[in-house]
Amino acid sequence: MRRGFAIMFVLSAALAGCGGGEDVANCAALRRSAPDKALEHCTRALASHLVWSKEKARARLDRGVLHSDREDWDAAIADLTRAIDADRLSPRHLALAYFNRGSVRLQKGALDAGIEDLNEAIALDPLYADAYSNLALARRMQGQLEQALADANAALKITPRHARALLQRGATYLVQGDGAKALADLNEAIRLEPGLQAAWNIRGLLRRASRDWDRALADFDQAVKLGPRNAAALRNRASVHVLKRDFDRALADLNATLKLEPRSAEALLRRAEIHGERGDLERMRAEQLPPP
Repeated sequence: MRRGFAIMFVLSAALAGCGGGEDVANCAALRRSAPDKALEHCTRALASHLVWSKEKARARLDRGVLHSDREDWDAAIADLTRAIDADRLSPRHLALAYFNRGSVRLQKGALDAGIEDLNEAIALDPLYADAYSNLALARRMQGQLEQALADANAALKITPRHARALLQRGATYLVQGDGAKALADLNEAIRLEPGLQAAWNIRGLLRRASRDWDRALADFDQAVKLGPRNAAALRNRASVHVLKRDFDRALADLNATLKLEPRSAEALLRRAEIHGERGDLERMRAEQLPPP
């Protein structure tokens, strides 16, 4: 009996290393430290005959989150939807799946679908502060400013030091024209989470609107440093360079923007305006949207 048990144990351990339990565990554990490796483990777990349906649903959820981290939105939605539809996730993981799918849908501009998913996450977990924070973003994007404030405040009631909820509330105050409240929230968001790129970008917009151009430029510099491929931050920094009549730096930022977003009408227009300011009418007229 002991010898048989030993053989079974060795066999189980060997199978676990071949797309089994080890892959399921590493699929989640390596997400931050080694995302490429994590993705490999997730995919092996999903292809394995040694992983049961419940663990496969969890691996699909984890792979969906990995795709989201890589901004592969369509792949993320596909995996998260299959994880949800499998009906094998625990309530906690189901809430996480709805939250992530809702957040990705906001990124793709599908606001109604994103809001529906975020509400599902909150129904499963009424204390899901991150879901309330992202709801605030969605409501602001829809122009529902009072609801956006209510959702941000709900997140902050659950987690008073929630930097992203402070960011969303500050951004909403900015749209409402309450610069003092917006600045207070954005300052606190940055203090709590200095790497929060969007907070620097939005505070830069606030300072630009206040004609505090040097501080606006410093904020946009930090936003670009944190997110070099963020076209909005590059465009915003270019706008301050134009206000300071530093056209060479403005053009550099606009050219970088257009490498990321070749059909950015705003960047093309600003670049044309700079050529006009410099008296180069031929280049000004040459600026136009590239063919589709």
